[in-house]
Amino acid sequence: MQSFYELIDLIKNILNDSSYVNKVTFGDITEVDLGKLTNFPLSHITVDQVRIMESTFEFELRLICCDVVDVVKADVVSDDEYYGNNNMQDILNTQLTVVTEMANALMRMDILDTNYTRLDEGVVAVPFLDRFENELAGWEVTVVVRKKNEGSTSSNGFTDLNTGCE
Repeated sequence: MQSFYELIDLIKNILNDSSYVNKVTFGDITEVDLGKLTNFPLSHITVDQVRIMESTFEFELRLICCDVVDVVKADVVSDDEYYGNNNMQDILNTQLTVVTEMANALMRMDILDTNYTRLDEGVVAVPFLDRFENELAGWEVTVVVRKKNEGSTSSNGFTDLNTGCE
């Protein structure tokens, strides 16, 4: 069964294609070295759950696209209260671009690969500010991707789970 690998690698490749992503990570976000500045801008993939149905898998993925907030030194503080003295709005802009590119690619997946179905609904991106240990800002997205379940079945409709044989 390659469905899991195919999907996470596909999403990794979509994210890596963005000029606003330096590194893509996978798994538990607490195990990622968020203090290492060379990792940013960072996109992180987590699989929250997989719903296994007769003909499809529904993968529920959580994506975090973020960067480190850079505060300008006090002696160079801007008078502009709207933009402030950091790059938070720049981060929200660039990382929303990453999220949008990823969402658009997922919405077209049925055209690119017939093993996937089109996302039925838009993707909701939720911004976060000053999160994690080193003041990260960005977007968190939860998306459900459907992929065909191409498992083999025997004549009685069951697959031998131990060997994968009928």
